[in-house]
Amino acid sequence: AKDNTLTKKKKKLRKKPTPKPQQNKTTTSPVTQKIDKTSNVEITFSGVDLLRKRLHEKIEAARGQGPPKDASSPEVQAKRAKRKLERERKKRKRKEIQMKKLSEKSEVETKPEIKQEGEIAIPVSKRNETAIVFNKVETVEEGFEDKMVKKQNKKKSLKGQITPLTGKNYKQLLSRVEARKAKLEELREKDADKALEMENKIKWTNMLYKAEGIKIKDDEKMLRIALKRKEKRKTQRKKKWDQRSENVIEKMQHRQDKRKKNILKRKKAKVEKKKDKARKRGRVLPEDLKKAGI
Repeated sequence: AKDNTLTKKKKKLRKKPTPKPQQNKTTTSPVTQKIDKTSNVEITFSGVDLLRKRLHEKIEAARGQGPPKDASSPEVQAKRAKRKLERERKKRKRKEIQMKKLSEKSEVETKPEIKQEGEIAIPVSKRNETAIVFNKVETVEEGFEDKMVKKQNKKKSLKGQITPLTGKNYKQLLSRVEARKAKLEELREKDADKALEMENKIKWTNMLYKAEGIKIKDDEKMLRIALKRKEKRKTQRKKKWDQRSENVIEKMQHRQDKRKKNILKRKKAKVEKKKDKARKRGRVLPEDLKKAGI
């Protein structure tokens, strides 16, 4: 028994671990850890702000602006005054240009430009300037003139201040010929030489117009025939038009009558269909009684 106890004691002594050297560990509490974290965050934020400030300073220095100046400082006030003056100057310049343009426009509208040679300057229109391209073939509109220029050209082209008797308004031409004839007769009664001179002038101007290729219509007899022919053609056209309009009205009426007949026919067919259905069901209609003579 004594041996057993000794052996057990020896085993226990063997099992006991050797003591390790104690390390000086400093245990930190959670409160202190939190304080350290917040202080680190504050330090980092302050560093970012400093860097940002330096960056802004560098940008301003590069632009040549420097730190923001006081608005009430004389330098700032001088700069503002300078900018204001520049704006006013530009505004005045714009107004002057506008007024100049308006004056030029009014001058062009009132007085057409006259060349040194005495020729009327035809304003170049947009129609003449622009060229339309169709399959690589450029076509420019020609012969476009303003109304004022046309009138002036017409006045210039008059020979001896006598307008040529041209056109297809035979009624007007006839009245002009008759008026000219009456005027010559009046002149002949007063002064025969002047009347003869006027007649020769008219003949000469007519010859000049004919030489240019203008057809002069001063024959009273021919004008009367042409006027009658024109009036006859006009009456014939009117007659044809009236006939055509009458035919159109008749056709429309015929279509309307036909439509009405068809509508009535359909209505009657519907009624008859209903009556046949009633007869099939065994219903006696008053029409059937009349036919039977009851």
